[in-house]
Amino acid sequence: MRRAMAATASALALALVGCTAAPVEPPTPTPTPSTERPFTVTTTEVPATYDPAAATTSADAIVALNTFSRLMVVHPEEADLKPDLATDCLYTSATSYECQLPVGLTFHNGHPLTASDVKFSIERAYRLNVPSSSIQLFDSLERVEVVDDQTVRFELKYADTQFGYALATPAASIVDEEIYDPDAIRPNDAQAVGSGPYALVTTAADHLVFERFEDYKGALTGSIDEIKLSFAADSAAAEQDVIAGATDVVWRSLSAAAMERLSAEMNEGGGVTRSGFSRVPLPQVRLQRVLFNPSSPYRDNQEVRAAVAAALQADRSAASIIPPQVTGSVASFPAGGEAQIPDIGAQRLRLTLGFTSTAPGQRDLAGLLRDRLEESAGVSVLLQPDSTDADLILSDRPAWVNTAFGWLQPYVDDTLPGSQAKVDDLVRNARSTSDAATREALLAEIQQQAAADLTVLPQSLAAETMLLGPGVTLQGQPFGPAWQLGLWSLRA
Repeated sequence: MRRAMAATASALALALVGCTAAPVEPPTPTPTPSTERPFTVTTTEVPATYDPAAATTSADAIVALNTFSRLMVVHPEEADLKPDLATDCLYTSATSYECQLPVGLTFHNGHPLTASDVKFSIERAYRLNVPSSSIQLFDSLERVEVVDDQTVRFELKYADTQFGYALATPAASIVDEEIYDPDAIRPNDAQAVGSGPYALVTTAADHLVFERFEDYKGALTGSIDEIKLSFAADSAAAEQDVIAGATDVVWRSLSAAAMERLSAEMNEGGGVTRSGFSRVPLPQVRLQRVLFNPSSPYRDNQEVRAAVAAALQADRSAASIIPPQVTGSVASFPAGGEAQIPDIGAQRLRLTLGFTSTAPGQRDLAGLLRDRLEESAGVSVLLQPDSTDADLILSDRPAWVNTAFGWLQPYVDDTLPGSQAKVDDLVRNARSTSDAATREALLAEIQQQAAADLTVLPQSLAAETMLLGPGVTLQGQPFGPAWQLGLWSLRA
C-alpha cells in the first residue's frame, strides 16, 4: 500500500534534509578478497557521457574534470579563481579576455595542444549547445581568436566580470581537434582523449579506470598511478564495500539509513568504522529543487505553479535558489507557516514527478513530496524515476560553479516568456558591474523574480557524503568547481 496520505510534517521535514523514510536492513559483511586490487572509488552515479561538451550530471563532470584540462580552475567553497592549464588569464580590455598557454603541452595521445585546440573546443561546445550543460554560462561570448600557438583571446559581447568562471567548467574542457567531431557528441565507445591529470584508459558497464598522466602541466597533479571508479548498484552495495574494505573512497552513494549505521560505528570507534573508514565533512551545497519542466503543459499555468509552491512551503527549509553560504543569496521564497493554496479547478489534475534513482535519498524524498502535493494541492502525482519528460523534476545537481550566477542558471536558462527580457537585462547588468553592492542588489532582484515566477522551487539543503578508507587523505584542492570529486586530490 502506498504511504498514508496523512504522513506527518515532521517525517517530511526529516526526508527533506536527506533522511530516508523507512529503515533498510544492513548488508551482511563478507570477507575482503585476498587478491590485490587497484585504488578504488565507489559511487552509485554512472556517467552518461565521456564527452565534456555533453556533461550534464555530477557523474559526467567527474569524467570531464579529471580527464580534460581547462584554462582556469576555481575552488568550490571560496570561489577563488586561478589559472589551471593556462599560465595566466587577464582582461586586456573591458570586453577582451586573453589567456597564455605554456609551451610543450600535449594530449594523452601525444598530439600537441595549442591555442587552436582551445578555440576549437569552446566553439564546438557552443555549437552543440547541450541543454543543462555549463555552456549556458558562456552567454557573453562573441568569438574566440587564436593570437598564436600559446595565446587565445575571447572577445565578449559585453563586459563580463564572471567570464573566467565559465572557463573552469566542464564545457570549457579542451579536446583534441584532430579526433573530435566538431558537429557531434563523441560516442562512449570511442576513446576519450584529453590532457588532464588522469587519462581514461578503461570503460566498462560497472567501472572506469584512470591512469595518471605524467606529462600533465596544470595545477591539479595527481599522485596515485591508477584509480578505479566503481559503480555500485545501490546504497546497500556501497555499504557492503565499506564493511568489507573493498574500496578506498565512497562518494555520494549512501542512504541516510546507511550513514546512520556507519556513524554509529564511528561514534564507538573514535571517528572510524570497524573497517577503518572516516567521514569528510562537506558544506551543505546539495540543494534539492523542484523544477517545472519547460515541456510540461502545466508550466504556463500560474495557478498550478502557485499551488505546487504553496503545497511544499510548510516543509521548505531552503528559502533561495542560491545556498545561503554563497555570496548574493537572498531569502526570497516563503518557508514554513500556513500557505494559501489557490483553487486550480474542480477537476483533479494529474502531474508527473521525475527524480534520479541513483541519487541518495531522492526516491524517498520524491514519495514524500508526492504525498504533500496530493494532500495539500489536491492533485494526483505519478512518480517517474529518471524521467526527463515529467511535469516536475526533483534535482539535486549542484551548480557548475559555486557562485550566485552558477546557482541561478537553471532559472535563467528557462525563464517564463513574460519575464525573459527583464531577467536577461538583470543578469547582464549583474555580470558586467564591478561594484559588489550593485551586483548584490541586481542578484536580489533576479531571485525575487524567480520567487514570483515559481518555475524553480528550492526545497532543502543537504550535506555531501564522502568516506575515506584507511590511509587515504585529501590534499590540495580536493574538488572541482562545484563540489565534483577530483581524483587528483586523493593520496594513499
